[in-house]
This record gives sequence, C-alpha cells and structure tokens, in this order.
Amino acid sequence: MIQISKPESNEYHDFFAGYVSQVGNDNVLERIKSQKDEFIQFIKAIPDDRYNYAYAEGKWTVKQLLRHIIDAERMFGYRAMSIARGEKAKLPGFDDHLYVEMADDSKNSIEEMLKEFEVLREGHIQMILNFTSQATERIGNANGTDVSVRAIIYIIVGHVAHHKQIITERYLEHV
Repeated sequence: MIQISKPESNEYHDFFAGYVSQVGNDNVLERIKSQKDEFIQFIKAIPDDRYNYAYAEGKWTVKQLLRHIIDAERMFGYRAMSIARGEKAKLPGFDDHLYVEMADDSKNSIEEMLKEFEVLREGHIQMILNFTSQATERIGNANGTDVSVRAIIYIIVGHVAHHKQIITERYLEHV
C-alpha cells in the first residue's frame, strides 16, 4: 500500500487548511476508509425530524448538507484523478450553493443518499489505492489554485469531518 504524507501548506489554497488540519497526524488512508462507515452511522443516528431542519434562515437542511458533501466529494475525486493522471488543463471550480439548489432530493430517502455516498467513497478509496506515490505528489490547478493530489485526499477526509462537526454543533444541539 502506498504511503501518503501530509501535504505542505503550499500544496493547497489557504481556504482548505481547516480541512487538512482535521486529519491531524492520522494515516489518511486508514482514515478515509474508516470515515465512510462512521459517517454513514452518524447520519443514520440523526432523528428523522432533523433531516429537513435548518438551524437558521438561509442555511441548508441536513439533507441538503448531505447532498453538498456528496457533490463536493465527487468534484474532489475528479480533481484527484485528473491531476494524478497528469492533466495539464486548469480544472474548473464549482458553485456548491448552486449545485445544492439545483438538486432535487425530495424524492430521495436518506438511505438512498447514504448509499450514493458509500459507493462514491468506496470508488475513491479504490482509486486512491491504485495511485502511485509519485501520482499523489503531482500538482495541478483546480479552481485557479495549484493543488497536489495528496492535498485533495486530505481535503476529502477533512471536508466530511468538518461537516460532521457542523451537524453536531448546529443541527443536533437541542436534540
């Protein structure tokens, strides 16, 4: 199995520093695997009446936040694969608010959305395990900023950890 060392701060935009720090000194490969089931169980444990709850006007519901996590994970995975394969083109950013707004998850159950997350994460795990060490160190450009593949892997893990913390603090505080 490849080893993925923590990225240097010049390998990602400052915006993502909080996500990278969420991983700490953990083995990112072990963390990305264990986080999948932990996160699914965490979401399943949320009371049903909280899935459509937003803690403030203009904030996403838990269900919309889950959609955001899935969409962002998909975009991060695409960026990691593209850069690992040597893509030289600048990869586009995405408007996460527009993506959530344009998604219609009213017909989707939490179980269906969690299955989507599970399959997506498992695909990313398999993709990452097939990267070479050299591929994880490659740097490309996404959303106008240079970023390494290993930084994206840390961002994937840190992004979910960040939103799990937000859900705990802002959506479940009075449950």
